[in-house]
Amino acid sequence: MFYLERDELSQKGFQPIQDAFYNLSADQEVSIFNKNGRIAFNTKQLEKDWSEKIEIIKEKGELNFREDDTYYHGLFYQDNQGDFVVLVKAINPLIQSQKSKLISILAISFFISMTILIFLTSYLSKLAYKPVREIIKQVSHLNLNKTPLQLSYKSSKDELEELFQAFNHLLSEIETSYEQQKNFVDFSSHELKTPLATIINQLEISLKKERENAEYRQTSAQVLQEARQLQQILEHLLTLSNLNRKIQYKEKLRIDEIIWQIIEKLSLTYGEEKFQVKLEVLPEDFEVLQFKGNETLLYMALFNCIENAAKFSKEEVVNIRLFQQKEHLHLEILDHGIGILEKDLKYINQPFFRGNNTAGFQGNGLGMSIALKVFQLHQITYSITSQPQEFTKIQLQFPK
Repeated sequence: MFYLERDELSQKGFQPIQDAFYNLSADQEVSIFNKNGRIAFNTKQLEKDWSEKIEIIKEKGELNFREDDTYYHGLFYQDNQGDFVVLVKAINPLIQSQKSKLISILAISFFISMTILIFLTSYLSKLAYKPVREIIKQVSHLNLNKTPLQLSYKSSKDELEELFQAFNHLLSEIETSYEQQKNFVDFSSHELKTPLATIINQLEISLKKERENAEYRQTSAQVLQEARQLQQILEHLLTLSNLNRKIQYKEKLRIDEIIWQIIEKLSLTYGEEKFQVKLEVLPEDFEVLQFKGNETLLYMALFNCIENAAKFSKEEVVNIRLFQQKEHLHLEILDHGIGILEKDLKYINQPFFRGNNTAGFQGNGLGMSIALKVFQLHQITYSITSQPQEFTKIQLQFPK
């Protein structure tokens, strides 16, 4: 406290203390406040008001505190000249140097980290999106005219494999739909062309020369038969087209009653002994025979199924069975006829499709496709199993 002790020391004793004080670091500042808080001495102009801190120093006698990177030491000093508060301010150059180095290190580290992160992210994104790019590549090279329409992938037992499987399922549906549309055009053209060609041929022959009335009547009968076949095809096509719309009208009906109506009508053509019906539902469970649906469409669908069974089974009996299983009504139609070839089963719901072994039977291939569409619209589960030259079984499960 050389300033305050100057009056108590000789000039010779005071001089070394004064020299040592002025050799203090430039980062250190000293301020002395009198009892009124006014500056009695300072080495540098103060930049803020220290009155609050001065009062605390007076109370405690000594105080150390810090603001940012600046350290302060306050001391309450009593002298013969009065009471004073000495406040020393110092900035640690080592800390400042370390702080600057730390900032530089952090800045460089941040730049290096961001650079590494960018390259790593780019690499990982390429790695992560590689399967997606593979899907895009394979899909871009798919051709509907080539088979199989599937994506190849390595088994990974994860979500990626599930994604490939979902794509393949979708592609399988697209392929089936495309094949059905292509075959529909082929089959419909053939089915429509055949009766038209017959009509034209019969009329051309009848016009070549004068004929007897009996011959004209025979020609007219043949033309009428072909025209009716055309009409039936067009009616079926119209029905098939309308089935794509939601069923607007539904009513409560009895499935067993519809079956008996169909048997009664088909018996006129095939005879009553052709059909054997078993109703395996107890009287107290007759409610299960009731179903809410469109009677006209259900009659048409079941008629087609039973008529096909009778037509393709030749002299064999058609077995029709109604039974209850797990609160559901089941209908089983079993015939022992020509059966359906295994390769033809997947096309059974396709309009105009006819099996390779049905050439000798009359039909246009629309009935079964309409029937299966009706079942789908009514949420009736169906399955068709067959063994060529042995049997064909149609099983239906009606919803509750």
